[in-house]
Amino acid sequence: MKAMRARSVFALFLMAVLISSCQGAEAAVPEPTWENFSFEFFRDGYYQAVLPNWEDALEKDPDALHMVVKDGQFISINRYQNIPEIFAEQFLAYIEEDSSAYLVQQGELDGRPFFEFTTRDNDQTMRLQAVLDYCQGQTYALVTGGRDTVQNSDLFEQVLTSTSCQDEFEVPDLDTGKIGMRVNPAKDDHWEGFYPALRMAKENGVQVLHTYIWWGEVEQSPEEYTWEWQDALMGYRFREGFEVSLAVNVIHTALRGSMPGDLRDRTFDDPEFIQRFTDFILQTLERYPVQYLSIGNEVNDYFVNHRDEIPAYKTFFLSVQEAVKEEYPDLKVGMTFAFHDAETMNAVDIIRELDLGDFLPITLYIYSPGFVFDRDPAELEAYLERILGLAGEKPVALVELGWNTAESLSGTQEDQEAFVRETFMLLSLHRDQIEFISWFDLHDSKLDNSYTSALTFLPNDSSLIQDEAFMAIFVDFLNYMGLLENDGTPKLGWFAFQEEAREYLENIP
Repeated sequence: MKAMRARSVFALFLMAVLISSCQGAEAAVPEPTWENFSFEFFRDGYYQAVLPNWEDALEKDPDALHMVVKDGQFISINRYQNIPEIFAEQFLAYIEEDSSAYLVQQGELDGRPFFEFTTRDNDQTMRLQAVLDYCQGQTYALVTGGRDTVQNSDLFEQVLTSTSCQDEFEVPDLDTGKIGMRVNPAKDDHWEGFYPALRMAKENGVQVLHTYIWWGEVEQSPEEYTWEWQDALMGYRFREGFEVSLAVNVIHTALRGSMPGDLRDRTFDDPEFIQRFTDFILQTLERYPVQYLSIGNEVNDYFVNHRDEIPAYKTFFLSVQEAVKEEYPDLKVGMTFAFHDAETMNAVDIIRELDLGDFLPITLYIYSPGFVFDRDPAELEAYLERILGLAGEKPVALVELGWNTAESLSGTQEDQEAFVRETFMLLSLHRDQIEFISWFDLHDSKLDNSYTSALTFLPNDSSLIQDEAFMAIFVDFLNYMGLLENDGTPKLGWFAFQEEAREYLENIP
């Protein structure tokens, strides 16, 4: 889908050349002077550019937002659903594939992707320049060109440098006590729905996005990496100005996580295992400048049944941490623990032994056996006191925190609302000790997707997979954590989140 978009815009640019050439074929080319031009603003939402007041094109591609022409030259603005970095790579690939096109230069113009190329049409050389801007979840391509572009080179330079995105919302810039969230889209639609979900978070005070990466999905063959999907999702997160907390699921709760197949049977302290993971994580960090890194997710749930592997994991973690710190000394590195499970399984000692990082990332869900949410949301205060006591002077991040609203689990919207308000009250009291809290999730998921997710937590031969009653409960537990329903309908907790986040940020000195 993305590749087709890039190919279509290349065809559009060539079409624009033909249109401008035809419309200006019989006109004399005037001597260019600045006095010849008047200017106007073009605006599309937050995006704006300053353009000469030329004639509107009589014909243009349906995808073109705006196109003006004069004397065989044109200026076109197009909008595409992608981030500029990915779009530029695809677009340049199609330039190279076209035998009539020649890439003159590529680089950056005021920090934005820029390229210049020529193409031949009817024995005439057409020169085009394009600059790509990110704005409101889209790539805006502003293209100038046509015949004899040297005549208006100064004008085109001014037009190409005039673009901007006047986004009125900025992500907060707190040092501690940050508001975080795992942002998932409405209707599980990661193509059309991801950016609107990010905007909801951004416009309601979220600073940190907590997310996950699966080693085995990226490195499917030894030292061969597939980044495309992560590049797109991470690109949107960083383009919107968020900080990112990244968990690498080398341990995925009670299981070893996704990893390259040739390493699955290796011990954690195996030298090749350590080196391959180190290579992977350093490449990950080079691509994605995250602020927080968790190596393993809810690791105590795995080690409670594999205590003999703890020394090997310590060796693995310390080796990787040292390599990461050498390259990224300011990055906070840790491993994530499930605090509720640690207490119920009498395994808090595992947290003490493996708390080797710069901060203590914790997941916390307060429920009774069977994932029943019949507890008092006010219990969060006592839980937080124990977590802060365990951490000592080390900063804490509640990387997953939420309340389920499924009726089947005794969850209610009223209790979720109360839990949200309790969370912000405690964040205000302990802001200096808490790096961030991250609500899990923005939206409920679809049940079939939550079922697929549930399977990742269980061994392939687990008898629980065939236990319909258990699976129904577990799927509901994963599915109904959102502050909004899957179709985007707000719950009471979302209104509370909006209100509490606004008041919290307003009251910070």
